[in-house]
Amino acid sequence: MTNADKIIYLNQIMFGKDKLKYNGPKSLYKYRPFDKYSFDMLENEYLYLCPAEKEDDETECMTTVDFERLIDLKTNNLKRECVNQIIEFIKPYSSEETYENAKNKILAITKKNGTVPANFMLDLSLELQEMAPEYKEIIAQLVNWIVGIPEMLDKPEISSQLEPLFLTAYNARKETGICSLAESKDIDYMWENYANGYSGYCIEYDLSKYELANNVLPVIYQDDRETNIIMQLVGSFIGQMITGFSNGQIQADSSHFIRLFLTKYKKWEYQKEWRFIGHVNDKPKSPKIKCIYLGKNISKENEKAITEFALNHNIEIKYN
Repeated sequence: MTNADKIIYLNQIMFGKDKLKYNGPKSLYKYRPFDKYSFDMLENEYLYLCPAEKEDDETECMTTVDFERLIDLKTNNLKRECVNQIIEFIKPYSSEETYENAKNKILAITKKNGTVPANFMLDLSLELQEMAPEYKEIIAQLVNWIVGIPEMLDKPEISSQLEPLFLTAYNARKETGICSLAESKDIDYMWENYANGYSGYCIEYDLSKYELANNVLPVIYQDDRETNIIMQLVGSFIGQMITGFSNGQIQADSSHFIRLFLTKYKKWEYQKEWRFIGHVNDKPKSPKIKCIYLGKNISKENEKAITEFALNHNIEIKYN
């Protein structure tokens, strides 16, 4: 899957009107060393959700909270960066001409302190409606919502709805649990670093009938990562609003917030990762084991133990 395909999949499986069933790889792989948990995990058929802060990427699930990128707290005017980002969120649903005109309008009207007055957004709304008449009603409602962001953030009922999301994202590195799975059993780096220099093993899980498969989501690899919870929430809300206003005719991107937990830098792309996300240290039921691959440097003792386990549980053993 390309990143674009992954984002479409995330929206379908998490936010679609008729939620999609799992449509990822039929097999996913878990590289492991032999340790005190090896046979406990196999015997009791669970996945372990490791704290995000212990993942190999030191920026895993790292988030920030920065209201000042959204609004000027003194004037309640929107920041130009925020308005630019909003226009970027809308870009896929407008023409290139509409997009360029909107960007130029923002540049022309921005004050010296870098803020954009709310009345500008209302003027922009009329221009956008003229340039994209098929989305006239959606644009009007969307711009009214954008202009009301500062006031909305001050409302207790809105704050109470947002607080759990802020806490979840802000504490993600400590409280988010991840079980990382790979699309391939032949990744040298994984054998070296996760299977103890080829002395461990790799489990092939069968996802085809896994009842928790919709919890297994693709990782997106890119050069830049947006970590500001506020901007990601705005992006997700805009996507949901566009889809709602169009009665589902426009399938907008609502996945910005969940991608806080699913985005890694491009240098990790070779891992081809999918991940089960939940609460730290949880042990959800694992998929059915299809095969166990043994590393080329496995010890005779471990080879014998895991081969006996596989025979007793009708699991195929292969050598990598």
